[in-house]
Amino acid sequence: MINHVINALSEVGQTGVLLGVVFFLILSWMLKSNRDRRRFNLPPGPSNLPRPLNYISAFASIFQNPITAIYNLSKRYGDVVYFNLGERTMVFLSTPELVNEILVKKADVTTGREPDKEFKAVLDYNGGVILSEGADWVDHRRFGLTALRNFGMGKRSLESRINEEARMLKDVFSSKGGAPVDPHAYFVSAVSNIICAITFGHRFEYSDPLFQKLTKDLNDIVAEEPSIIQYFPSFIRNGRRNKLLSIQDYMNKEVKEHEKTFDPNDVRDVIDMYISQVRELEKTGQRSELSMEKAWTMVFDFFLAGTETTSTTMVWAILFMAGYPDIQKKVVAEIQREIGFDSAPSYELQKKMPYTQAVLTEILRFRPIAPIGVPHRATADMKIKDYDIPKGTNIGMNILYIHHDPKVWGDPEVFRPERFLSKDGKSFVKHDAFMPFGAGRRKCLGEQLAKMEMFLFFTNIMQRFKVSLPPGTKADFSHGHRATTLLPKPYQVIFEERS
Repeated sequence: MINHVINALSEVGQTGVLLGVVFFLILSWMLKSNRDRRRFNLPPGPSNLPRPLNYISAFASIFQNPITAIYNLSKRYGDVVYFNLGERTMVFLSTPELVNEILVKKADVTTGREPDKEFKAVLDYNGGVILSEGADWVDHRRFGLTALRNFGMGKRSLESRINEEARMLKDVFSSKGGAPVDPHAYFVSAVSNIICAITFGHRFEYSDPLFQKLTKDLNDIVAEEPSIIQYFPSFIRNGRRNKLLSIQDYMNKEVKEHEKTFDPNDVRDVIDMYISQVRELEKTGQRSELSMEKAWTMVFDFFLAGTETTSTTMVWAILFMAGYPDIQKKVVAEIQREIGFDSAPSYELQKKMPYTQAVLTEILRFRPIAPIGVPHRATADMKIKDYDIPKGTNIGMNILYIHHDPKVWGDPEVFRPERFLSKDGKSFVKHDAFMPFGAGRRKCLGEQLAKMEMFLFFTNIMQRFKVSLPPGTKADFSHGHRATTLLPKPYQVIFEERS
């Protein structure tokens, strides 16, 4: 009997035996995984892979489009999708009802956030608002909301600052003399300058080499496509990690410079406000996660969240206006009627400009800047529908899918601002399935600031220029990279002065 087995194995060969063993192990693992899925009543989703095959799968995913892949998972498995990435488990929610149920109504157990391992290892990132949780997040979010109220949101002084920055941006476009221009870098600079003014107390000239490097590094980090090196130990450096360290170094320099010139009677900006609060806490002995060691992370979060998202929205807005000239004409007609061509736009006037509001909203519906947001994390075992969700599971919103669900929108692939207008077209109508800024307690901190910037930059540009595509070109509304944000593929437009 043994001889028969040995002879059979020798005929198959070592490679065949090895493949057979691997196949058997994978099959056994998948059967066990499916049993676990049934036993714990996990949501549906793709089968798990054992180590080290999960890492091989992760490497292979680098050559796929993760945004499209997540979108397709919801189409295949339904409104709750679960998958295991080996060291990380994910659930994606794909209906507005589930998002409201899980991230809003059950916020007590869904406001956690998994730390970014690369940020933590490379930068020793602790604190801040975006990637922290627990007491760190609570204290820094409270500070962030207060800082934005003190230095920006809802204030005429900020409106004047945005309009002035928009004026300088318009002068740049005017200087091109009607030649085709890629507006991306200019919008990044203009929007970043608003955050710089609030946070650092000063703006930069667009031509400043330091500013150009800072904004380019930031954009590259946010928009960078996945790389195999992100799975390597933190001591292995690459361009992305060097850029992270360079930005961290600048943020720390700003904080130290502010400490040297700090005057408690003249709080100039967000950094001064942070220093003031830390010193007051030290004086009174109150418990808080705010500390000077964490100051740079708060500044980093303001700069990170406040630049890429709004500038990318503006780049989409100009592309849509160039691609849909009839819609552009309606926007301009409303601007002429409510603002005129000689007066500076006021954010208060948006209430009288439902069509312009609807256009900006439709842009964010059609191409949400953060298509899957930043995942929350379950801080306790919980239920989603009848499914078991273990503590530590990351919970994401499939915003792109929700914004393009035909059951919700009817014709989601059609760019139609009228879907956000009343039947008579005289008033703006909100939609429960519109959620580009996230949901729950971790909803975007700077949503109101972003809306003010988008409205004022957009109306300023449309007020002065007719935007069009160069002859012989067509608008490409597909997104141009595969990372955390949706940026259009590079394009050029013509800014023609209105007579």
